[in-house]
Amino acid sequence: MQELGNSAKERLTPSSHKVTSRLYPHLEIPMNDSEPGYMYQKAKELYNAKRYQEALPLLAGLRRYDDFQLRADTNIGGCLLHMGLIRPGLKFIERALSQDADFLPALINRAEALLAIGNPHQALEIYEDLAGKHPENSSCKFGLAKSYHSTNQDSKALKVIEGLLVDEPSHVAAILMKGEIQSDLHDNANAIRSFGTVLQYEPKNSRAFSNLGVVMMRQNDMEIALRYLDKAIVIAPDSVSDLLRKALIHYSLSDIRNARQCFESAYKLDKSSASLFLSQYLLIPSIPSSATEIEVSRTSFLSGLELAEKSVSSLALDPQAESVPHLFFLAYHNRNDRAIIERYIDLMRELSKSFLPKQDALSLPAARSTQSKSGRIKIGFLSGYFSTHSNCFAFEGLIQNMDRKIFEIYLIHTVISTKDSTRDRLDSVCDHSVQLSNNLCEINSCLRSLQLDILYFTDLGMNAYDFLIPFLKTAPIQITGWGIPHTSGIKEIDYYISCEGLEPDQASDLYTEQLVMLPGGIPCCFLDESLNLTPLPREYFILPPEGGLVGCLQSLHKLHPDFDYALEEIARRNPDIGFVFVEDRLPSRTHRFLERLATNAPSVHERMITYSLMKRAEYHSLCNCIDLLLDPFYYGSGITFFEASFVGTPIVTLEGRFLRSRVVASGYREMGLQTPPIATSIEEYIELTTDLIKNNAKRLSLRSEILQNKYRIFNRIDYVRNFEKFCLQAIKDI
Repeated sequence: MQELGNSAKERLTPSSHKVTSRLYPHLEIPMNDSEPGYMYQKAKELYNAKRYQEALPLLAGLRRYDDFQLRADTNIGGCLLHMGLIRPGLKFIERALSQDADFLPALINRAEALLAIGNPHQALEIYEDLAGKHPENSSCKFGLAKSYHSTNQDSKALKVIEGLLVDEPSHVAAILMKGEIQSDLHDNANAIRSFGTVLQYEPKNSRAFSNLGVVMMRQNDMEIALRYLDKAIVIAPDSVSDLLRKALIHYSLSDIRNARQCFESAYKLDKSSASLFLSQYLLIPSIPSSATEIEVSRTSFLSGLELAEKSVSSLALDPQAESVPHLFFLAYHNRNDRAIIERYIDLMRELSKSFLPKQDALSLPAARSTQSKSGRIKIGFLSGYFSTHSNCFAFEGLIQNMDRKIFEIYLIHTVISTKDSTRDRLDSVCDHSVQLSNNLCEINSCLRSLQLDILYFTDLGMNAYDFLIPFLKTAPIQITGWGIPHTSGIKEIDYYISCEGLEPDQASDLYTEQLVMLPGGIPCCFLDESLNLTPLPREYFILPPEGGLVGCLQSLHKLHPDFDYALEEIARRNPDIGFVFVEDRLPSRTHRFLERLATNAPSVHERMITYSLMKRAEYHSLCNCIDLLLDPFYYGSGITFFEASFVGTPIVTLEGRFLRSRVVASGYREMGLQTPPIATSIEEYIELTTDLIKNNAKRLSLRSEILQNKYRIFNRIDYVRNFEKFCLQAIKDI
């Protein structure tokens, strides 16, 4: 008989995708023609053929024989684990260990069950002990590597797996894991080689094709990724994880129709999955083909939300599974979505009750500060984007300049955080740097152990499950702010930090949180030390040496179809200008936008130039070459406003109803410009743009005025001091 190598229940995140190892053999029992011997041999054949359901009755019968009971219990547990019945399987494994606490196959199966139920650190303890006692056992080595991989210790995992492959170079499961670890370490070239080696041994290994698909997804080669996933699905048509990944690719390409079909197929295979159920309905296109498509998708969103609310008792949420951040693209439609967001969050709160860690009572922050060694107020900033990312640039000035005599700063990175020089720099100026895992129990324990007074979620809503961490309420005061420029919808978040000059009238009605409007125009201390300009001529960018250039250097998903028609009218009124856009990271999304523009704004399409993503310094130089920038409707510039102001290029903006369309206007008021290009209607927007294009002197004067007054929006230490006053008062108010 052989024992289980891994659970049949796979985790679906690419960074922690598991493979099924070789099955673990134990000591053979001499076979004869007796009834138990025959039953054992037959059960072994069925087990090796992965016919676990058929093997179970034979194994149950073997439990009547004393000489077979230990192995029968162990292998019943193994069968159940393979079938995804983790906790029942664990009961039989514990029965086996009650008979022999040192029985190696049962100990291995216990560790595998712990991995499957999300307790990788406990599994690691078992495997470290077994590896010490059985240093030459390949099953123990493999399990140890898998445990390291599951606890994000990939360098250790790679070292163990490479040692195993020295002794067993054809160990297919080990080669698969090696490729996965290499992929997680961004060593894509070697990962591809490893998966290719697997296919040389096993040409129909679905997991190898699946993993190749994951590598291509990480490289943004989505069309190639689809081909590999299709190969995996042909081999294993019931693979929920591969159907899910295929759905996510179509979604990322804004192909909502095919994404829904894949989600539907995956849901038919797993009808308990809340994420799969919701994703059949709650998909919003990133690059909508028209305003009509937006309306259709929003109608479907509301229908799906209502169905899920009625079906909540039959659905389960798995935060380890990949999913879509369903709420993210709603914000680009110029609607007050507070009610929808709150409904979605309430649904998620209900679905997560079964697995959220129990909350302990929190001590008062004043008592905590007194008990801490420093006596300072402990504030944590939590994000997955404290690296070279716009959300980091929005907060690094605040984090760096808070008074360390009063505040003790914790920089908290989520599991998706990228390690780079920006992260290292920000880590170095904080009192503590904390790395979270993707396990909610571990996150809960980690955050509670910090005993924070205040926890600031800088960009809630960027990812599918980041709303779960605020549910834990690991600090007495939880806040968020303009990293996501609208309400989180989470009642466990106490405050939303904004500014007086930025919010419209009656703004508090837009937020679930208590809205805090600090003095000033933009809730940010943006540091200009990270900006630099090396003026480059138009020829460097292969731009025409003469003629007006109008640019919209924003992510294409910000450009609502309504904006297309304004662009077309600007083009018609100004037949001599060219238009500049920045391409999406995915060529298919850029193509989708260009197709829409060809229909809605053909004059712009004929005279446009697009640029692929570039380094930040190059971006500043391109911005400097452009005569006038256009702020897109409904969801305008954020960090790009600071970058444009740094080089002096004017931005025409339409000040809207929500924070997300008011940053440029508020920033210009902060600068004190005499006649800022702020429109209150689409027609005025078109007229302002045309006037500045045609009137060179006026445009150059505006550029000069921006350069003279830009100091008013950079390095705003007064914002930092005002934020500190808020924190002190919030603690007093508890």
